Amino acid sequence: MKQLARGNRLEAGGWRVEAVSPKPYGLKPTYYSLQPIAAASRFGRYGPLVSREVRQPDVTGQSYFEQVKRTREMLRSMDPETVKQVIEFTGRMNFFEALALAKKEGKLIVPNFVHDRILTETGEHKYFRQNYLGVLTGTLVIYEKPDVPFGEQVIFEGVTFKVVTFKVPKQFRGKINCALVVEHPDFELIDLGNNRFEIRATDGIHLIEQFPKQDGWHMPDAETGIPRGKAVKESSDARYLWRLKDSSYLGPVAREYGLGYDYRRVVDLYRWSSNGSGVALVPLATAPKKSDSHG
Repeated sequence: MKQLARGNRLEAGGWRVEAVSPKPYGLKPTYYSLQPIAAASRFGRYGPLVSREVRQPDVTGQSYFEQVKRTREMLRSMDPETVKQVIEFTGRMNFFEALALAKKEGKLIVPNFVHDRILTETGEHKYFRQNYLGVLTGTLVIYEKPDVPFGEQVIFEGVTFKVVTFKVPKQFRGKINCALVVEHPDFELIDLGNNRFEIRATDGIHLIEQFPKQDGWHMPDAETGIPRGKAVKESSDARYLWRLKDSSYLGPVAREYGLGYDYRRVVDLYRWSSNGSGVALVPLATAPKKSDSHG
């Protein structure tokens, strides 16, 4: 089975993530860097990230959550070529900034399962090169170190921010080698001050059992696209998982096409939330107005 390898080292300015051979698709690797952006220093661009209720019903009578549900259903049912016409890619920003921008504009950060279909079911390489040189999705994943059960909270220490924490609901405590998945906007980012943050889930949490303990090819979860289960051989249906081996993780799934190398089937749960990447947003869908009946 072909393997994917990574190298990383701490340099001035942040983490350097390098692609090193051997690789899963047999192409010559290209070295590249993802430069981190300091989370706290960039918040002023969109205003402070504080817990504030902004989810109000729209003029059609639909609640915010109804619009979110409808948008997800729409994205899941649409042909990926059509989806490409309705999502909007931003400039490079970190996950903190992406959450603030989506909240300000009342939009949905496109989830992993949508990006997965675009990357694996369409083939416009020019589009990939323009938009997929590192994209943070709206799919948030929380996992512990291999063979370490979930406790009361998961703590993730980053490079350009101090700490992000997540309080684990009681029904998931004690579970081993599992991952928790929450889709935007079913969670909130709370700024605790002093460059410390907390993620609070406000809606459904999806449990991924048999979350892999190491990098490799696995079949994706049908709902979220997160690799799970036993290792499998490389195939068009399998996805390659990148994960941290000696640390917990609390952050978004990242997807990309790559520079000089095809990463379209790689699900990246290794990238720091504070790294600057692209983000795709989509306006919330509303139900069509009913036509008046005429007798």
